[in-house]
Amino acid sequence: MANLAVEPRTVIISVQAVPRSNLASVEILHRIALDVVAGGATALRLAGVDVIAEVRKSVKATILGISKIERPGFKARITQSREEICKLAAAGAQIVGIDSTLRAHPEPLKELYKCARENQVEVLADIDNLPSARAAIDLGADYVATTMAGYTDSRPITAGPDFELLTHVIDLGKPTVLEGRVRGSGDVTRAFEIGAHAVVVGRSVTSPRDITEVLLRDSSSR
Repeated sequence: MANLAVEPRTVIISVQAVPRSNLASVEILHRIALDVVAGGATALRLAGVDVIAEVRKSVKATILGISKIERPGFKARITQSREEICKLAAAGAQIVGIDSTLRAHPEPLKELYKCARENQVEVLADIDNLPSARAAIDLGADYVATTMAGYTDSRPITAGPDFELLTHVIDLGKPTVLEGRVRGSGDVTRAFEIGAHAVVVGRSVTSPRDITEVLLRDSSSR
């Protein structure tokens, strides 16, 4: 475990922009990533080869890279081809995130994991339930993340992080990452107390729109 790119108890900051966001540009995401690293982040989750390549020029932080492509006939869209993995690795990602749910995939997951090993990058399996976590481990995932929990039909969406699933995946013995609806330091602390290897924090840090919406919603409900 000591040789993994992400060390235990790491907070990974996801610097991404939702579709149609005013932040959706390489330059802006690059600047946000620089600011996050200046704040102490040692690992980033980034989407898109152009963003990864630009950030890699400026920082030494560990980069977990993904691609997001809509494909007719497939709901899985996070890093679903060998070509994408090769490009992410070439751009400077040390880890690739792969949608490892048990839904249909345009290319076999086994081949994607094999490609990652050939490109000497680690695999973070974005899973949605315990069966997909077990399957990802069997394929050789280096980390298993709860990213897709609540976003497929296999589990209901939770108000906050899916700590129940996190606990069950940790019991499988693979470095487990909490991702999804992490909204503050309390969620991060709880995840580490349960035994998470790392925690991904995204919109609650890097999306002014989401931060503002939550603030206004919470203040109006009091």
